[in-house]
Formats: sequence, structure tokens, C-alpha cells
Amino acid sequence: MAASISTFAAQAVAVEDTIARQDLPIEQRADVTVDELEKYPLPFPAELYDGKVVFKMPSFAHAVIQNNIGAALGIYLKSNAIGLAGSDANYRLWPEHKSASRAPDVSFILKERLPEDLHRYLPIAPDLAVEILSPDDSFEGMMRKVDEYLFHGVKIVWIVIVSTREVLVCTALGKHSVRDILTAPELLPGLELPLAEIFAGLSTASSQETNQSQ
Repeated sequence: MAASISTFAAQAVAVEDTIARQDLPIEQRADVTVDELEKYPLPFPAELYDGKVVFKMPSFAHAVIQNNIGAALGIYLKSNAIGLAGSDANYRLWPEHKSASRAPDVSFILKERLPEDLHRYLPIAPDLAVEILSPDDSFEGMMRKVDEYLFHGVKIVWIVIVSTREVLVCTALGKHSVRDILTAPELLPGLELPLAEIFAGLSTASSQETNQSQ
């Protein structure tokens, strides 16, 4: 009987803990699932790291770069209907892990791989993931994210490095830096995206210093 009472008490405490956690704002919890995140009316794009919601709070410069890349891919895909591109789409990279998701700044999926339901978090990895590394972001943290993407089947990852105005192209075969024209012939044949278009409208630090000195 004592054992039964002890078990009942433990179960009651567990239920109370669950209720208490659920009463907290979702951004203060550490037990959020992807299913919950998907249904929650989020104020900003977010990713899920081991049950913790991490909001993406881009600067205006970040948003401009994101829009420029999305627009360039959109123009390309109008003439080359090989898939769809989108911004801040959430992906369930870990089907077996219910408390993690990733949302690239821009992503692309080939037409033949598109799931039927595009209104849900996608249960696959994109073919292309684009992440914008702002000056305050951690390069080491971004590289861990690159490894996650490649491990789960992303073919190409573009890391846009704002401070040096270059793009680090990452694949399973290696990484290389691009400073002039971005291409991806194995995935986006015929695409030529000058980096000047990616950073269009944003002045460089050197040009700002020049203007200030004049």
C-alpha cells in the first residue's frame, strides 16, 4: 500500500510540473516539441533547440540580403521550374527527435522532393539552405549548423558572410569561398548570382569610412 501511495504521489507531482511548465510562455520553456511550435502563433520566425525556442531577430541589413537572395532565386525559378524556394521555412531535420527544428533564412527544394502538404513544417531536409552570418553571429555556431544540414541530406549550404561580403559554399565534398558570382550547376543549372546583387543597397564599411573622411 505504501508503495502505491508513493507512486501516486510521484505521478501527481509530475502532472503538477507539466501543468506549471505549460503555464509558462513558450519562449521560457525547455520542453517544447516541434508539434507545439508549429501550432503556436509565433511573433517572429523561430527554431527549436532541444526543446528551447530560439527566435530569429534579424537586422534590417539581414532582411535586405535575405530578400535579395529570395528574389534572385524567384526570378531564376520562373524560367526554370525545377522546384520552390522560400524564406524562414521550418524543417523537421530529426524525425526521431521531437524537440528540434531548423529554419534556414532561405531554402530550396527540388520539385520531385516536395511533400504533398506544404502548409506544415516539412519532414525533410531542403536541397539548398542559405544562412546569413551577421557580424554579431558566432562563426563556430554557424559551422555546427552547416554540419547538421549536410548530415541530414542538404546538398549545398550557402553561408553569406556579411562582414567580408563573401559566400562560403559548403557541400559534403568540402567548402570554398566565393567573392564574385555564385553558381550551383549541380543543383541550379544556369544560375549566376553576382554577389553585388546579394548586397545591393548596402554600403560597405570601407565606403562609409571614406564618406566620413571627406
